[in-house]
Amino acid sequence: MTNFIDPIDFEALKQDDTLPSPSGVRLNIMRMCRQEDVSLPELVTQIQADPVLAGRIVKIGNGASINKGRPIVAVSKDVLLMIGLHAVRQLALAISLTAERRDDNDGACPGFDYATFWARTVAMACASQALAEYYGDAPPSEMFASGLLANIGRLGLASARPAGYSALLSEDIDPEQFRAAEKTRFGYHHLELAAAMMQDWDIPRLFCEAVLHHEAPEQSGLHDESRQLRLAQMLHVAGAVADYCVAAEQDRLAALQALLDAGLPLAGEVDHVIAICDRTARDWIEWGSMVKIATHAMPPTRDVMQQLLEQPPE
Repeated sequence: MTNFIDPIDFEALKQDDTLPSPSGVRLNIMRMCRQEDVSLPELVTQIQADPVLAGRIVKIGNGASINKGRPIVAVSKDVLLMIGLHAVRQLALAISLTAERRDDNDGACPGFDYATFWARTVAMACASQALAEYYGDAPPSEMFASGLLANIGRLGLASARPAGYSALLSEDIDPEQFRAAEKTRFGYHHLELAAAMMQDWDIPRLFCEAVLHHEAPEQSGLHDESRQLRLAQMLHVAGAVADYCVAAEQDRLAALQALLDAGLPLAGEVDHVIAICDRTARDWIEWGSMVKIATHAMPPTRDVMQQLLEQPPE
């Protein structure tokens, strides 16, 4: 199996025990989901002890793309089988990293904006799920987890290499060149580290590669008809939606224009952009409340779109 970063470098990072990693009951749930002979009643009991994870599973189970029957009100064996244990495992991982690592080492890497990182991370997860429900290509629960993990390499560098990463963040580097600067400084960039961490957590390689290429899918070299490229494009657009969500008011129009220009799958379709942004904003606030990450109310996207369209040409 091809490695995303040098195995020796990655093993050294793991030995330092500073990389974000799951723990507690969610780690136990992840381990149980990997067992071929897992006791589903016992797994249900474990999940019921975690209100955040249980609530997310119930919400996904009630999604129109999954549930065709009566509303689900609690986690059960049938719900787990309907969603799939692999998706449950990814959700447990993603939620563990979000809820438990949120304040760890806060401020340990000067220049790294922890609050904005987590706000954008949660927004990207919500956008990824909304896009998956709208366009297909991947289960919404797995895209939600992929959106949460897409930039975990940034947090990994801030956690494992705080001094070096802080120094890099303080330099005046064009955003388009930042990955190259990371690679020069550390031997790998944040997307390679994210993919390596996901691979280490047994996330399917399909999603690891989508994360690896999501910032510039058009430069990935992936086959035009490949599923990896479609997922990378979806994550790229989800990132643009997240940027729109966290943008300061004075930057909101520019962020919306960047989203319109982000390419497939939205491809600038105004009604689709409005629907995805409004759905993401609602989910973002709800999710932020669950894991105590700061979010804010968003104006109706149609109103912002109208302001953008009424701007005089430059």
